[in-house]
Amino acid sequence: MSIQRYFAALRLNCSIQLRNLWMQAVIIVIPLIMIPFMLPACKDSLRAQGHLQANGSEQALPGFAILFSMFSLQMVLQLFYNEHSWHTWDRLRMSTTSLFNTVMAKLSVAFLIQVVQVAVVMLVGAAIFHYRPNGSILALTAVCLLICLTLTLFGFLNYIYSSTEEMAMSFNNILGMLLAGIGGALSPVSGFPSWAQNLAKISPIYWAMNAIDSINFQRAGLADVGSNLGVLLGFIVALIALTAVLFKRGLKHKEA
Repeated sequence: MSIQRYFAALRLNCSIQLRNLWMQAVIIVIPLIMIPFMLPACKDSLRAQGHLQANGSEQALPGFAILFSMFSLQMVLQLFYNEHSWHTWDRLRMSTTSLFNTVMAKLSVAFLIQVVQVAVVMLVGAAIFHYRPNGSILALTAVCLLICLTLTLFGFLNYIYSSTEEMAMSFNNILGMLLAGIGGALSPVSGFPSWAQNLAKISPIYWAMNAIDSINFQRAGLADVGSNLGVLLGFIVALIALTAVLFKRGLKHKEA
């Protein structure tokens, strides 16, 4: 990996994304608009679980930040599919920048998009909706960073697996809503039927929301959510392994 060429590719992809700031702005604004409508239901649900001081933002704010982070994966897909639609992918392959540098630069930009989107929603939402986690801010930051990395790799795997951009976008929306829904982004998993609570564990979002719940109500620190962070790291390792195995075959189908 050439650091100089990696940063050159990173700057190029950043400049491309800066031309589409309106899309990032929409994904940030929409959850902030929708959260007030969800606060009463979230507050009732949390208070029914014994969190009598909850105002609903403890569930709605991180849940919607992560949910719309799933939708922002469309920009991850576009980082790659634009190269095919612009007919510039072959030129990239023949350039002095290696394929590894090119892919890593695009994934870095995609990860930064995820982090900025989640961070802005959380920070602005905390000010507007009086969200005050009782536990460690460092632990909350670690959870958000790991779920952003997980979702970025999920978007990349979707690109590799899908034969067309339409297929990738459809998978993103369907699987995104499914993983967010069963993972507790829309409502607490503790209110699900027992079979659904067990099913929720297949979603990385469940482990992120479970950690955030501990930070919100149990004054959890970094060590206290270590098991949740470990599971998220497990998802990340599994996604890296899958992308490594499927990458060349998936790329051949797109270049055919």
